[in-house]
Amino acid sequence: MIKLIKQACLVLAVVWLSSPAHAQITMEEVNGSWLGTMNIPEGPSLKIGVEIFKKADGEWGGNIASLDQGVRYMLVSNVNVENGILTVQMANAPVSITGKMGESNNVIVSIFKQGDSEFDLVLHKVDALPEIERKQTPQPTDDYIKQDVAYQNAQDGTWLAGTLTLPKGNQKHPAIMLVAGSGPNHRDSYHAGHRTFKVLADHLTREGFVVLRSDKRGVYKSAGKFEDATLENLALDTQSAVRFLKSHPRVDSQKLILIGHSEGSLVSVMAAQEASIQGIVSMAGPGMSVLDILLLQDQTEPAAKGASKAETDILLKFSQRFYAMVLNTPSPEERKNKALMMYDNLAGSEAEVVAKWVNKNNGTLSISSAQSTSFYEFLQQSPLPYWNHFSGKALVLNGGKDSQVPAEANIAGIVNAVDKSRAEVESQLFEGLNHLFQPAETGSIDEYQNIETTIDNDVLSVISTWLKQNFR
Repeated sequence: MIKLIKQACLVLAVVWLSSPAHAQITMEEVNGSWLGTMNIPEGPSLKIGVEIFKKADGEWGGNIASLDQGVRYMLVSNVNVENGILTVQMANAPVSITGKMGESNNVIVSIFKQGDSEFDLVLHKVDALPEIERKQTPQPTDDYIKQDVAYQNAQDGTWLAGTLTLPKGNQKHPAIMLVAGSGPNHRDSYHAGHRTFKVLADHLTREGFVVLRSDKRGVYKSAGKFEDATLENLALDTQSAVRFLKSHPRVDSQKLILIGHSEGSLVSVMAAQEASIQGIVSMAGPGMSVLDILLLQDQTEPAAKGASKAETDILLKFSQRFYAMVLNTPSPEERKNKALMMYDNLAGSEAEVVAKWVNKNNGTLSISSAQSTSFYEFLQQSPLPYWNHFSGKALVLNGGKDSQVPAEANIAGIVNAVDKSRAEVESQLFEGLNHLFQPAETGSIDEYQNIETTIDNDVLSVISTWLKQNFR
């Protein structure tokens, strides 16, 4: 859950230089999908995809994909045309693609630049970028209504984009908002070809529920900046989604449910403090403080990948020092410098174990996390006070092979925190399932992409059965 989702190794700035014949190129002309193959001498060939579109606030946005690496929806900070040159700038981008539009508007001949290296890359206009085929991913259907929607966070004006699916007919139905886990999540909760929320929305809409799933702020077609988003921002975004659903003519405004996965469970129960929510489904949600779950996670993930007990004991001590430093250092720059010193001063067996199991450039033990203000605030959070104040019905689900949010301790934490005088809570542990509710061998995050199942059918059945029993 809480491990920050890995940012792609390809962080791109895309620049198309128009030829004289296309000096007045417009955004409308480059709107859509572009695909090319980059051949790296003595290295791999990589399919690079680019998508240009309008975001929920009407501004132009973009998306970069490194398809052979299974990476989609990489964050873009700026898209514009100036003096005939289109620039798509990736957030914190050290890499660029420069090129000219071909004789037709269907080809861009470009050069991929990274540092001192340059590679040829020809981008072709395509109807859509190719996808990894997963057996559970829903195909286009006329069995229910699908709409692209946008709504605004009234607190700060951020426009959010999503997909609304509705049963056919004129009846009102209970409504569900799907709340994604940590990282810059697309509305489908995409990972290595798996679109967990698309599968879940399809299943629940067929069962008679209106379902909304949205891009996080700053991701895909939602406006705003993801890197500046705090848990409070995400909770306010979720409350805005609830208000949107309550105002919809096809929604029964007295039956609103949040389904939060991982960090989305925490965001859901935070949002429920102010929004009128009748139910929450917590999927792999935390039931202990963020600090405690990170300390546990920093042992269980390496253990799932083969780390010994002696190694996880060393990792625990390092994690304790690292997070204590972050919590006790208000200055972002000072946190960064102290984190760098911590890694530089490692020695002996600790240096070997940390180098083997920890990536200082990625995740919660990274230099960037130490410097991040949102992570500093995140580390101080706990879901338990929010669960203690929750009024309504809750279903708590976790997988027994989950190495990110270990099941038993976190289920118990939520169940024990709920005030039974004003809330009802049920829970279930699914043996053999991982953090994404896939059947797994070890539960390691490295397995996710190699498992064909997106979400176990028993989990889908338990969720829809509980919803129908309580909200139909």
